[in-house]
Amino acid sequence: MIGLGESLIQRLNLNGARFVNSIRYSSFLGHLNPAEGSVHNYKKLGRGASSGKGKTAGRGQKGQRARGSVPIWFEGGQTPYYKRFPIFGMKRPHAKQFNELNMTKIQDFWDTGRIPLKENELLTIRVMKECGLITGTLKDGVKLLAEGAENYSVPLNIEVSKASLTAIAAVEKLGKEITTKYFTKLSLKAHIDPDYFLLTRGYVPLPARPTHRRDIDYYSNQEKRGYLDKDRSILLDLIGDRTRTARKVSVKENPLLEQLKNASSKKYEMEENIVKLSDL
Repeated sequence: MIGLGESLIQRLNLNGARFVNSIRYSSFLGHLNPAEGSVHNYKKLGRGASSGKGKTAGRGQKGQRARGSVPIWFEGGQTPYYKRFPIFGMKRPHAKQFNELNMTKIQDFWDTGRIPLKENELLTIRVMKECGLITGTLKDGVKLLAEGAENYSVPLNIEVSKASLTAIAAVEKLGKEITTKYFTKLSLKAHIDPDYFLLTRGYVPLPARPTHRRDIDYYSNQEKRGYLDKDRSILLDLIGDRTRTARKVSVKENPLLEQLKNASSKKYEMEENIVKLSDL
């Protein structure tokens, strides 16, 4: 056996101590057990009175917990804790969710050559998706944030859904343009993957114009670099200033207030009529 072991060691070019240890540890594989106290046997329930857990199976007699389970938040029917306090504010159920993109990521992709554009070209959401600037599911668009704006030096024009004022200033500081554009879910999908619509429908849907007053005000704001302000023929020339004029509401005044306004402002003073006993 010793000679066989030595020949095996020489054939495998292994150290003798290493070979012996490998054989020693391999004998433990058949004796592996879980740590003491980590595994418990299941107690069989409802197997007769002599088992100790028969009849009611340890649940007691009658009641809610004997018949089923009780939610951990249930408080017996009284007003639960999470309903004892008033609700403040509100959350719009149809609020749009934008994928946030920081300027540090654009700078990193540009420095490593991962953006397939040349200087002065337009960086759109479609290019962002193709090169990996945006990953995952696109919700309602992309919002450009200003993290890393102090070190931003990418010579590209940018088109996004929304952008912060600091990010706008950082892009324009380099002499480039940034445009915020409105997208619906359909127009965003057509913008990212127009080939899908060409193959399935034979045409690409036209980009939708904003209909809500909040969106019209945002994308027609020059401070936000909205695309409606840059090209007024898309929407603003069609609607004019109707979105900005406040509707006058006629309020009928109280007739008593009208009488008070028309009443005389003359004041009357009461004369003192005092009669003395000597005058009688």
